[in-house]
Amino acid sequence: MRIKSSPTVSLSRDQYNNKKREVIAEVSGTEKEGRRMATDGPPENVVQDQVRSLLENEKVKLWEPPYTAENKDASPELKILGEKYALQLCIDSSMVENILENLRCNSLQGLNAKKTFEDTGLATIRINYTSHTKRKEKTKLTTKLNISAKDLRAEIAKLTGMNEQHVKLIMNSKVLKMDRSLAEQNVKNNSLIMVMQITLTEEEAKEQEINYQEEMKEQDERKAKISRTRKGAEILAQHGENTDLSNVPYLEIADQKGRPIPIPAAEKKALLLAMTLHEKGRAFMKKKDYASALLYLLDSDEEFGKCGSELLNIVDNHAVLQLEIVWCYLQLEQLDCLRDAEERLKRAQTRLNNCYGENLERLYNLKGNTANEQVLYLRLKLLQGVVLYHKGKLDQTKNHLNEAETLLGKLSVDDTKVMQLMCLGFTAQEARLGLRACNDDIEVAASHIYHRREEKAEIRRKEKAERKRKKQEAVNSLVAMGYSEKAAAKAFRSANNNLERAIEILQHTPEQVYMDDEEAGPSNRIEVSEETINQVAFLGFDHSAAEIALRRFNGNIERAVQALIDHGGYLPSSLLNSPPSSTSPEDMDVEEESSEKKQKEREIVEEVLADIPEHEEDYLDMTLEEEREVIIKYKTWLQRSHPSTL
Repeated sequence: MRIKSSPTVSLSRDQYNNKKREVIAEVSGTEKEGRRMATDGPPENVVQDQVRSLLENEKVKLWEPPYTAENKDASPELKILGEKYALQLCIDSSMVENILENLRCNSLQGLNAKKTFEDTGLATIRINYTSHTKRKEKTKLTTKLNISAKDLRAEIAKLTGMNEQHVKLIMNSKVLKMDRSLAEQNVKNNSLIMVMQITLTEEEAKEQEINYQEEMKEQDERKAKISRTRKGAEILAQHGENTDLSNVPYLEIADQKGRPIPIPAAEKKALLLAMTLHEKGRAFMKKKDYASALLYLLDSDEEFGKCGSELLNIVDNHAVLQLEIVWCYLQLEQLDCLRDAEERLKRAQTRLNNCYGENLERLYNLKGNTANEQVLYLRLKLLQGVVLYHKGKLDQTKNHLNEAETLLGKLSVDDTKVMQLMCLGFTAQEARLGLRACNDDIEVAASHIYHRREEKAEIRRKEKAERKRKKQEAVNSLVAMGYSEKAAAKAFRSANNNLERAIEILQHTPEQVYMDDEEAGPSNRIEVSEETINQVAFLGFDHSAAEIALRRFNGNIERAVQALIDHGGYLPSSLLNSPPSSTSPEDMDVEEESSEKKQKEREIVEEVLADIPEHEEDYLDMTLEEEREVIIKYKTWLQRSHPSTL
């Protein structure tokens, strides 16, 4: 799939240093806050994630001896474990001990809740809310899961003293619907529910309700957009199956040099669908709308799963997709997806090795250069380092972050040189990719870009020649069946380059329809002026197709153009088989309905195509600005935890 992107801007080395200071300041807050955090280390939620990973790796059960005494109190062993982890993580021991105690108590409470649920069917629901004094409070209640959310709201209102009519319940970022049961909304034993108290004034309560409705509408619109994109992708995939792909703008499966990859039709359909959803997700990533992007990317991953493993080993799309899903996890701070992120990064590395070679030898043999693909390894190393940090493996984190930083320095491009290349007529994207491929050497980069342009132009010329050869072979086949070459060529075009449909047209349509004026009798033809034909052809339609459509509709330009638009530029055999006068009102209604359907489908496809870039290396054109920020952030945390770590 050929792709392109909108211009972006990279940072120079000086800008990088300034950005580094900005990010450090952001992580630190004010200078005073920074000095305080230098001793405290990373935020508590990050430390808690690290502690959880250590407990999981060592299979530590805090609710059992030696960490929990017979009376269920914490034993001295818990303090020893806290000191051990604090030393390992280079974190203040009091924070680690508090985290361990909270996790231990939560585990015990969870066990009690589980037993109660098994014995009585009463589920324990954890409740977080803000009291009238603005203090954050926690409580619990037990209930059956078959009650409605409205009944649960009434119980919570009694427990907290809130006004029932001004309370909304939120679980997993979703507002519970009052008319549905808890079980229907996936509320389970030990679920956590956030209570939102609506302001008590009627006006503000109404405003909250409006906000809620807008939130629900936004969620519905997001689902509708995903469904619409999927529909457009399916139309494109089906279109590619039945016609020559040269008729579909931008839609082509190609290798790293832009050369088409031969793929079986069935797998091509699945791959096109997966790639289209992937590109839609990437479009949202460019807008930094990572929540929307993640939905499309996960949908794309599901479709890639329907492709054969051999296919996924020759294209890098699936590997890139895994990296981008984990990148969205990071940007959305979804620490609960840590295990999934680790698996996806392993999958990405395996796919990249299979596609490029473990030492990039396959990629080098194909392109003669591996610099631009190095940005994928930069992101891979960085994300692996982030996962390792949250697992508490600081030494390995340091190694990965250092490797990522080394690649960052190697792959950074000079903005001044980008501008100089743009003055020569190149795009910003071409300039960045060219400089990155040529070690920031502007003269070599200019030559490289010229060469790439000529190379792609040659590929297009060969593709055009191959399409022309296949078309001529098809026409020759029709001629061998006894049809004239002119009739065969026109029928083949009318059939959207489908040989079987062309045969059907010729078998059921008088050949005179396809003959020139001098070859057909006046009684069989509707005279259409060359000027009128040119007027329709000027809109982008094939000259012969325009002529056929005008004759079919007795010279009516508006109807001829609409018919050509509705049927992809060429009239189908069903329209050519019957004269205009024989069209009944019922047939006209059917035609109109079909036209409206095609119009809607065309709009959907155009929306999808708008997000599919033309340049095949768009996914490699990263500014690396976000990668810089993440490297600085995590290296800063490492340095604060233990200055000698770096």
